[in-house]
Amino acid sequence: MSTEAVEIVVLGRPYKVSCPLGQQDALRQAADQLSSKLVELRQRSKVSSNEQLAIMAALNFCHELCLEKEKNHQYSETMDKRIKMLQRTIEAALIEHGHYGDSSEPSGAVHDEEGEQP
Repeated sequence: MSTEAVEIVVLGRPYKVSCPLGQQDALRQAADQLSSKLVELRQRSKVSSNEQLAIMAALNFCHELCLEKEKNHQYSETMDKRIKMLQRTIEAALIEHGHYGDSSEPSGAVHDEEGEQP
């Protein structure tokens, strides 16, 4: 994959960073977000060391990422349960109408309103 050197600015300092082609705007947005977070942390905590600010920002970002991963995991589990419930409901409806597991018909057989093949 081709990369390109992109200049970003964090806390007023320029940095050259290698970036995959097509991702330059996303990198610049990330740098802007990082700068904003660092300025916010500096104002809230009165920490003046850039190293300490960077550590605090990294911890905050990691914490946010962990929370999002957990939300994703919970959402995925909820969707899996709903899909299984729908699958059971569909299977029960097919059984009730006598069409589930009926291997006497060719797969994909078409039926009219009375359930007969045309």
